[in-house]
Amino acid sequence: MEAGLEHLSRGTGRHLSRFVATIEPYYRSMEIAKRVAGLAAELGISDVFVVANKVRDEGDRKAIAEFCAAHSLTLAGEIPYDASLLEAERAGMTPIDFNPDSLAVKAIGRLADTLGAA
Repeated sequence: MEAGLEHLSRGTGRHLSRFVATIEPYYRSMEIAKRVAGLAAELGISDVFVVANKVRDEGDRKAIAEFCAAHSLTLAGEIPYDASLLEAERAGMTPIDFNPDSLAVKAIGRLADTLGAA
């Protein structure tokens, strides 16, 4: 689904069995992820995961991990900040076609494996 809370607030996601919320290392993003998890729970979606995105350093990693722990959010993995994603966007290409060996593309592959096994 598209980013945002509209789908959950309208109940269109109630038939999902799993929900993945993306969280960035900013307070507002983390608070929205917490709200998303709460709305998903209200719809009966108990399998909710969080993916950390645009992680730049250990400080970002720690802030996200502490927030998730404090709010009982399950952190499934992380995608590092990767400038090649912006370059791919500018080139009108998918990240995997632009640079299949980029850090973000490799992290997304690992994340897909993790979520597929969960």
